[in-house]
Amino acid sequence: MVKTYRAAIVGGRRGVHHARAYQDLENMEVVAICEVDDQRRASAEAELNVTGYADYEQMLEKEQLDIVHAVTMPTVPRHIWVEPAAQAGVGALVIEKPIALKPKEAERLDAAQEKTGLKIVVNHQRRYLPFADKVREFQAEDKLGDVHFVRASTQGEITDMDTHLMDLVLLAVGDVPPTDVWATIEGGETYQTDLLNCPENLIAVYTFPKGIRAFFESTRQALGTADFPGSNPRCNIDIWATKGRMWWRENGSWGYLLDGTSQQFTEPTDFGQDDISAQRRLTQAIATWLIDESQSHHCRYQLAKLGFDAIMAAYRSALKGQRLTFPPYLQEAEWEQLQAKLTV
Repeated sequence: MVKTYRAAIVGGRRGVHHARAYQDLENMEVVAICEVDDQRRASAEAELNVTGYADYEQMLEKEQLDIVHAVTMPTVPRHIWVEPAAQAGVGALVIEKPIALKPKEAERLDAAQEKTGLKIVVNHQRRYLPFADKVREFQAEDKLGDVHFVRASTQGEITDMDTHLMDLVLLAVGDVPPTDVWATIEGGETYQTDLLNCPENLIAVYTFPKGIRAFFESTRQALGTADFPGSNPRCNIDIWATKGRMWWRENGSWGYLLDGTSQQFTEPTDFGQDDISAQRRLTQAIATWLIDESQSHHCRYQLAKLGFDAIMAAYRSALKGQRLTFPPYLQEAEWEQLQAKLTV
């Protein structure tokens, strides 16, 4: 008999969208939602036809959950969901990006994950796009050869988009840490009236092992997307390698061209539709990981933590005004210096 995994959503605004990814998955179902706002909770209960809770730990106690899917704003520290879930016997926790806004938050999340051993997935659903599948296939079969340059750009709020962009860069280079970074920042990003303690604009050049260079641009008005006609500048990436190139444009196209062969491909992208499919695949892969330890999730926490550290390294380079090796990581005291600079 196939086990049905019981899931709960934390967060009644964007969480309803994520709950839809569980629909029609034969071995997964959403059975509860946790939301502190009475109106949003009532609305989510009615739409999803599930039990609503205002208290997280009460929900964990009563529902005997296998999966918790926390869809909360960046200002809510992610570590608060981990230990209660692990103590209640939850098998996997899904958290939103970014995993943290500053080093201290990331350290607390790291400590909670190490203490509990809980499987944590970060919602970087682009790793479940057909483009990402093809990147992994080409890497396994050495069809692109050695990557020598990656160009990545995104437009919008840094806390929303730069974590997705860095995740794609890491995928392109084989999920290895950078060796050094040279970056510049400008402005201070806010959410409503709260300073999010991060820059509004970031441009960085990363070096990875084997001399791979990555140009990384995450800004409100992305200069690097102007020459990508027909695309949505929210997220774009190009990969140049010794045997060919690949690209992906959000709401544009994705494809590849292999040198010296007839193997070339291009297909339109529509993120409104692509996101639905990728989110469902990400969700189904949680159950697969719970069933089979060897089937690691493509969006597991350790990969997102590497991306967070790489972005923080760019902040540190901008703060120091010079090219820096990686590690060391950005320290909390340096973060406070950066915050003061952004506030000014």
